[in-house]
Amino acid sequence: MSTTDDGDALPGIPNVGKADLDAMVEEERPDPRDELADVEADTDLGIAMAEDAQRVARGELTGDEYWEKYDEAAADEFGAAYRETPNPAVDAGDQTVSTETAESLSCTVGSMDAVSTEAAQVEGDGSEGGIGAGDEKWGMVIDLQKCVGCDSCTVACKSENRTPPGVSYNVVMEEEHGEFPNVTRTNVPRPCMQCDNPPCVQVCPVSATYKMDDGVVNIDYDRCIGCRYCNIACPYGARYFDFGGDYDDEVDGAGEVTSPEYGVDRGPREDGESPIGNIRKCSFCTHRLERGEEPACVETCIGDARNMGDLDDPDSDVAKMADSSRAFQLKEDEGTDPNVYYLK
Repeated sequence: MSTTDDGDALPGIPNVGKADLDAMVEEERPDPRDELADVEADTDLGIAMAEDAQRVARGELTGDEYWEKYDEAAADEFGAAYRETPNPAVDAGDQTVSTETAESLSCTVGSMDAVSTEAAQVEGDGSEGGIGAGDEKWGMVIDLQKCVGCDSCTVACKSENRTPPGVSYNVVMEEEHGEFPNVTRTNVPRPCMQCDNPPCVQVCPVSATYKMDDGVVNIDYDRCIGCRYCNIACPYGARYFDFGGDYDDEVDGAGEVTSPEYGVDRGPREDGESPIGNIRKCSFCTHRLERGEEPACVETCIGDARNMGDLDDPDSDVAKMADSSRAFQLKEDEGTDPNVYYLK
C-alpha cells in the first residue's frame, strides 16, 4: 500500500492494493439469506430490493424505476407501515424519485426532511460553536499508516454508545501478510461510511433510515420495523440488528445505563422497547457533534489516525486530506460516494 521511493514496502506497512482492502470489507458483510432467516419479512423480496438499491447507487437504475418496481410488493408486505410513511426519495434539491412518480405510489408523498424533523432525535442546534457550528458536511479521514490496530476506537465507541453484544459500530479489520520474521499487518478501521448515495436509505420501506443535510445517515428507532433489508443492502457491512442482549453478566447493571444516541433518553433496556429490535449503526456520534465535540473514536485514537471535519470547507484539514493524492474510498465502484476517506 505504502512504499519508499525505491518501491519497497515501508516497514510494518504492507504493500496492499485497494482491491485487497475492498475484499476485506466484503468478508465483513453478512450473508443475505442467513441475515434474513429469522425475519418475518419476505427474504426473496429483501434480497431483490437490496440488490437493486445498490444498482440505484451505481447509477444502473433510477429511483423512479426502483419504487415503481417495488411499490406493490412493499405495500403488500408491510401494509400500513409502508403506506403511511413519506416516500423516502422525495427531497427538495436532491430528488431520486420524481414527484410525479411519488404521487403514483401506494405510500404517502412527503420528504426525508419531514422524516428527520419528525424524528426529533438530535439535541441542540449546533449554535454553541466549535466543531458542531451548523452548516458542515461531516467527513472522516483515516490514515492507514498511523493506525496501529489497537482497537481503542472500537472500545471507545462501545463505551460511548452503550452498544450491546454483537453490535460494534467501529471495527478494525485486520489481515497479516508474510511469514515470521518478515510479517506485516493491514489494519483498516471501518465505521459507517455515511454515503452520499446510501443504498440503505433507498431500500428502507418505512423511511426509518434517512440522510441529514450534514451528510450523516441516521436511523429513527421509533419508525424502524427491524426488517433488516438495509443490513444486506449496505456494501460495507456497517449495520447491526439489536437482539436485546446486554453485558449484565460482565458488568452489573450494564443494561440500566442509557445510550446517549441521537440525544434521546430511552431509559434502561427492555424487551419490546427501542432500540431493541431495531437496526443500529455509527452516526459519527451525532450527539457529540451537536455539542461541539469530536466522535469518541476520533478523540480516543492513540495514533492520531482519525480526523473529523467539514468536507465542504476547502480550508479544513479533513477537506485537504480527502483531496490529497493519498486519499481513496472503499468500494468506489459501488457508487455510494462515502464521506469516509482513507489515506494510503
